[in-house]
Amino acid sequence: MISTLAQIRAHIGRRGFAAAALLLVALLAAVATPQLLGTRVDAALDTVGSANPTWLWLAGIGFAVSVLAAAGSWRCAIGLCGGRLSVTDACARYGVGSLVNTVVPFRAGDAVRIGLFARVLPSEKRLWTSGGAFAALGAARAVVLGLLVVASYLAGAIPLWPLLIAAGLVASAVAIAIASRRSTAHILDAFRALAKEPSGAARLVAWLAFSTGGRLVSATAVGAALGLPHPLAAAIVIIPALDIAGLIPLTPGNIGITSGAIAIALQAQGTSFTNGLAAGIAFHAVETAVGLMFGIASLVWMAPYPSPAARRIALLAGAGSWALAIAGAFGATVLVPLV
Repeated sequence: MISTLAQIRAHIGRRGFAAAALLLVALLAAVATPQLLGTRVDAALDTVGSANPTWLWLAGIGFAVSVLAAAGSWRCAIGLCGGRLSVTDACARYGVGSLVNTVVPFRAGDAVRIGLFARVLPSEKRLWTSGGAFAALGAARAVVLGLLVVASYLAGAIPLWPLLIAAGLVASAVAIAIASRRSTAHILDAFRALAKEPSGAARLVAWLAFSTGGRLVSATAVGAALGLPHPLAAAIVIIPALDIAGLIPLTPGNIGITSGAIAIALQAQGTSFTNGLAAGIAFHAVETAVGLMFGIASLVWMAPYPSPAARRIALLAGAGSWALAIAGAFGATVLVPLV
């Protein structure tokens, strides 16, 4: 854990931690006194308070699946560049990045992921190689976004203009992959591997499609929890809006920006701003909870232990604690109201 924390400090720095602390204090103040943010936010929080908890638990499961699939996509991309790591190790490295993104602005967790995954690469310029893998993942994600936009457009849910962004990113990636055959730059290792092994691109897209599917399930469940009409159609609108909003990661976990993007996207489909904002707040809250749990578990997994037996005991104790906490929360929010 010491080396992992050092990696986090190296990529974030004192200013990043200071910015995160100030934003978290502002967030705590906003949560404690929501009326300061206006009557709309206050009304949206009241709406969230009446949400069906069963559907919110399903949203949490969808987010967990999404995170695991995203970790699988990183493992796949690093594997194409010659890196070898287990599924659990990939999930832990990805989870640490998720934890950093949750509490630090500007998606600093992505830089942490690049550093952590670079450790398993054999090349001397492994940070460049890992950064190139991150870019390849972005291109594969653009393919998934483009397919989702086309499906949403055919269903009459959203306009077609976001497809231009996705198409531009994919075209750039294809051009880079072709050009990488004549280059030895390590930042192009992932694209060079994709050019030599097109099936690798299919695997990347499949992993990210699975991850996007998990988020789609979560968004649908959040809409159902709040009683929105046609929650699946609402989810189809939400996911592309979130991908576009993610291009401006100014706050920890994109808080505020995520909720606002969802509210505006749903309002354009006829949902009231209050209900749309409530959906955004609920979506972000569940996603943040899953990210924190996954990230803390990842830190525990990556911590150094004096012996294998101590590691097994610590991990079993941690897993038992998480299981009891989840069971208690589920019982309090779902089972008790049924009695």
